[in-house]
Amino acid sequence: MATNDSTPSPHTEVVKALLDKIRALRDDVPGFVHEVPEEKRKLLQKYTVPDGFLESAGVSVQTFTRLEKAIGTDAARLRNAFNFALSYDAVVKEAFAFARSVAFTIVIQRADAGASALDILAVARRLSKQKDGAELRPFVEDMQKKLAKRKRPRKTTSNPAPAPIVEPAPAPSGKV
Repeated sequence: MATNDSTPSPHTEVVKALLDKIRALRDDVPGFVHEVPEEKRKLLQKYTVPDGFLESAGVSVQTFTRLEKAIGTDAARLRNAFNFALSYDAVVKEAFAFARSVAFTIVIQRADAGASALDILAVARRLSKQKDGAELRPFVEDMQKKLAKRKRPRKTTSNPAPAPIVEPAPAPSGKV
């Protein structure tokens, strides 16, 4: 919602501080890396290997030193990476739950503002029809015009075209 006055929103400083706190959390995650979509696709196949497979690989590399030397990873490093993934998964779930809740809080606040604005329009309409309400008419017209812009045309409820019928291929006659 745009305002004409230059008074900053009381929420601006609070939001800045909250964003700084969220960004500071990056330092609390060891090895934090920003997501790169192309890189994520490459990692997906390796990421989705079953837990049991990771455990077996750890036992194998610990049992056979030749494997450890060949791949350059020891069992401790493999287990540490696996435990990191298991442990920080809870952080991801909590962060997503927090983000969804903040988004819903925004919906509630926006709906509250919308309800108030609709009430203002309804009262202004009634008052503008009275003798001493002429000064409200331009504001009512402006609000109605802006409210009408958000309305989308209704979709037609026409029947969709039927799917084409596919004829089955003729069966082989057995003649060559």
